[in-house]
Amino acid sequence: MSKNMVSQIIKAFVVPIVMLVYSLGLPLSTFAADNSPVEYRVEVGRIAIEVDPRIELIAIVFRLAGNPEYNDGTLKPYAKAIERHFGDFDNHPVVKMAVQLRNTRLMSADGPMSLAVHIDRNLRLRKTDEEWPSTLDYRWEKEETAEFLEKLRQFAAETKFDEFFKGQSGIYEEGIRSCESYMSQFDLGNWLGDFFGVKECGDLKLVLGFVNGFANYGVRFTTDRTEEKYAIVGMRPFDAANTVIFRPKNLANTVHEFCHSFANPVVKKYMDHLQPAGEKLFAVHGPAMRMRGYQKWESVMYEMAVRACVASFIRHAFVEPKWMDYYIKDEVKAGFVWTEEMGNLLKTYESNRDKYPTFESFFPEFVDFLNEYTKRTAQ
Repeated sequence: MSKNMVSQIIKAFVVPIVMLVYSLGLPLSTFAADNSPVEYRVEVGRIAIEVDPRIELIAIVFRLAGNPEYNDGTLKPYAKAIERHFGDFDNHPVVKMAVQLRNTRLMSADGPMSLAVHIDRNLRLRKTDEEWPSTLDYRWEKEETAEFLEKLRQFAAETKFDEFFKGQSGIYEEGIRSCESYMSQFDLGNWLGDFFGVKECGDLKLVLGFVNGFANYGVRFTTDRTEEKYAIVGMRPFDAANTVIFRPKNLANTVHEFCHSFANPVVKKYMDHLQPAGEKLFAVHGPAMRMRGYQKWESVMYEMAVRACVASFIRHAFVEPKWMDYYIKDEVKAGFVWTEEMGNLLKTYESNRDKYPTFESFFPEFVDFLNEYTKRTAQ
């Protein structure tokens, strides 16, 4: 993106910044009782913007374990602070177990983040009505999870993680201010409900991940009384000064990750119908998709639906066509060459809501489209 375009974006969307609201988290039993971590949080419409100590803690553990997605080090001052504070703990039992889980369970990317939202401030699994949380990533098995969390509590206490978290208040505040300023321009919470045709969106939580860098994740936590949908968006600088700025790319990532929580259950219901087209597409595009972390055709089907939904949001939120052009070009670079056609298909959904009141009611049209698409393109 050119410097002129960056300047135009900033001028167009910067608004007066509202004073941050801070709320104290519940005390962590493994931390000093009088030194509980601060959770940085503001609300923009129906969306809560947060910095979550659970996210940072588990991301740091997997960073120490060598997971590349938590080691891009783009926020250099923050990366250096982690090295100073936690550098002597890279052989801690929980770090060693994280390495083992990566090797034996392919524990990476959204797997650690899924666990983070399923634990409470005492670093224990949150209570659900199920024997085992159905929204917890499948790579976490019961006995290993209990062992990992026990070691995680030891790590948090021994490293005095709460002190580190409080000590990074400056960068957290900077990120939240920028995010709040930009997100205030878009009524994303209501758009999600309207677009997917659901009355209750649950708790929408946009979490800024300062270890995550270029990585973004959409995870959920659900009980019979609670439904939390998370967009965990990696924070990274856009200049040599390491200024933390929430930009249009961050917005697209936020929409993408929230859409996973709404679209994935629908895609899962239709996975058998999607299999013929999905296997054909993966046979053609599999090598490129594997390089981007999508190891199965099913994963590509989830991504396919979500990326089309993001195209609908961009069409809704931005009048100027350059933003859609920018998004589609980015999608093609990522290997999702069909996103433009699928996004255009959703115009039929958007203009016929009497016939298609929900995204799920329209989804059979997606299945038909993919079958036709693979006949035209997959050899």
